[in-house]
Amino acid sequence: MRALALTLLLGAGCGSARPPHEVPGGMAGQLVAVVRPTEPSAPLPRFEPGETVESMVSPGGRFRLHFSRSGPNAVAAADGDGSGTPDSVEAAARVYDRVAAFYQGLGYRLPSEDTAGGDGKFDVYLVDFALRADGAYRLDGCLGADTDCTGHIVQENDFAGYSYGSYEEAVATLASHEFFHAVQAVYHPGLGIVAGEGSAVWATERFEPALDDLEHFSSAYLERPDRSLVLDPDGPAQSFSYGASLFFQFLGERFGDGLIRSLWEESVRSPTARWPVLLDTCLRRDWNTDFDAAFTEFAQWNLSTGSRWQAGQGYARGAGYAELVLAPRTLPVDESSVRVAPAAVRYFEVAGGAGTVSVGFQPREGDETGALHLVAVARSGTAVLRVVKAEGPGPLSLQLPAQDATSVSVAVVDGRHEGTGRYGRLCMAPTATATPCGEEPGEEPEEPESSKGCQAGPGTGGGGLLLAAGLWRLRRRCLPSSTR
Repeated sequence: MRALALTLLLGAGCGSARPPHEVPGGMAGQLVAVVRPTEPSAPLPRFEPGETVESMVSPGGRFRLHFSRSGPNAVAAADGDGSGTPDSVEAAARVYDRVAAFYQGLGYRLPSEDTAGGDGKFDVYLVDFALRADGAYRLDGCLGADTDCTGHIVQENDFAGYSYGSYEEAVATLASHEFFHAVQAVYHPGLGIVAGEGSAVWATERFEPALDDLEHFSSAYLERPDRSLVLDPDGPAQSFSYGASLFFQFLGERFGDGLIRSLWEESVRSPTARWPVLLDTCLRRDWNTDFDAAFTEFAQWNLSTGSRWQAGQGYARGAGYAELVLAPRTLPVDESSVRVAPAAVRYFEVAGGAGTVSVGFQPREGDETGALHLVAVARSGTAVLRVVKAEGPGPLSLQLPAQDATSVSVAVVDGRHEGTGRYGRLCMAPTATATPCGEEPGEEPEEPESSKGCQAGPGTGGGGLLLAAGLWRLRRRCLPSSTR
């Protein structure tokens, strides 16, 4: 097939910023479209009165694309093959056919016939988003109470001024994202924006790994891993839901594509359940694990992203993701009130070189102590030397050999999928001790016994720890393991 003359550089002079695909407040599943963009009463963006709107059916016969040749929503006019239809529209139609076939190949159900458009075909409208966003799936209605829903897509008409490298890249990114919203609506359109946007960005990555949407939005999560993954953000934090695609990428790599499809299938059987509960159900039933264990492993995978990526330590393509933000600390550390939210992580980093780094986390009295974890990683440059973990319930402590390490990363992980934030005291000491926070309040100091493995050594009392103010914390126990 002749190469299209559409390799326009679309981001010239625009910088690298890419907004969320949908306009804030118009997320998939939240709005029901009453009219189509060809009607004057339709919400923006829409065709203007007086614009001549034409359409073409995709080669596979599933989609009808609507476009105009002049006016504010005009598409690029080039028609190199002389077919009478602009090359840009033909290119988009072929992409939508490919996307639908790909998702069907993964075992997903595709939308039912679209009767609202008049001919049963899925409608795509090419209109100008004026750089506010670049597409949206609009829900038309549902055949069941909250399932088997149909809708249509509005897509940016020419992507001029956007940060994509080419028109083809832009269309492939947008079509694979928005049509996955249409696939979600076949099962349940109302699971929230973390599940909706996170899995849609994952779907784009799965459709064509060379597309960079997941890489682009990974920073939205990796810069704020202390934000709960199971609470939908709003306002300026909307990009976090796109960054949550990293969790779905983890699920796909770790457990297989079928787990993500199972989540959507389970939403039909349990339509009132929240998405993390659905995921927990699938993990327990089919993979002999649970949300807590999966989220904790996800927290460890995120320590190997960006320049810290190492093969065999998690993501296959983690070097292309943003780098996880770690809170720097200087040993010793004693922070009295460290908060960690459900399905969230607090990450810290201290220098290596100490024979042993001991970490402790003491939950606040009266707080639930289950599903709390400490993960500590010793590194030499980017190479992972060893990993030590501590599991709840109760106070956590670990000791990590670090003499040969250049840095030590620590994660405090809350693996619950519901609840409120919990507080605790985080301590780190540059010596081998089972009590890095010192003696418990009210206890009389005891004579130290001879050192046995990870037990306390002399000179590690609480008076030797300095208070380091900040919002991050570290902890671990003495279960040294190989690097995973």
